[in-house]
Amino acid sequence: MGMLVIFNIILILIIAAALVAIKKWVHSERARRAILLVAPLITIAFHYSSFFYHLLFTGAGIAYLGETPNLILPIYPCNVVMWCALAYGLLSNKDSNIALLLSDYVFWFGIASTLVGMFANVDFIMNPTLANFEVTKSIVAHATLLFNLLLIPVFGLLRPDFFRNMRNMILSVLAMYIIGLYCNVVFEALVGAEKAYDENSMFIIHSPFEGAPFLRYPLIAAIGLVIYFAIFTVCDLVRSPHGNRWFDRVLAALRKD
Repeated sequence: MGMLVIFNIILILIIAAALVAIKKWVHSERARRAILLVAPLITIAFHYSSFFYHLLFTGAGIAYLGETPNLILPIYPCNVVMWCALAYGLLSNKDSNIALLLSDYVFWFGIASTLVGMFANVDFIMNPTLANFEVTKSIVAHATLLFNLLLIPVFGLLRPDFFRNMRNMILSVLAMYIIGLYCNVVFEALVGAEKAYDENSMFIIHSPFEGAPFLRYPLIAAIGLVIYFAIFTVCDLVRSPHGNRWFDRVLAALRKD
């Protein structure tokens, strides 16, 4: 695992250098919009790179697609974050309600899923080598996604607001649960219950952690919401003046009633 940690630290240093350069030299709104669109396309290109290779050069593209179901369905959180990042990049109005929902989801939900995908990468755990393209590609794809979501605060598009943030995170965990249920039902209907169990979309069917069978998506999501509640409270304490913090507003509303 030491090799994985070192590789990820190198990737994070590259990401940090790229973000510093962008912050320093990219000032036009047009350039920022272009970067927000190109960045998720790069992640998608990495995600599908092996499929394109087999499709174009080995003739085994369809077989590879069948063996790699997260290329067809968004089985894991990072898959959904990737497509939502693209949707966010395509939006012209970054101040709309849907843009704020997507930016909250991509950044706050994406941070956790990309870091897990980098430092606890399942492909590397199963085949601990960086000499295998499939393994390296998986790690780098998560790193490019991390770069993508960090562009949001770098461009000043992260707008902390306790009530909106919590509402959007609750909507996000519910949406992920629905997506996970859908993917598991599709796998069971088309391939069988065993395949659905193996893919375990959103970790709904069983826990991804050995020795902790209770730690499935509902509990993971609940723990995540508690952590987000704490993070957003800290952000509110830092950003909002005394008397206008979320608990002040709640107390004021209760007094009025």
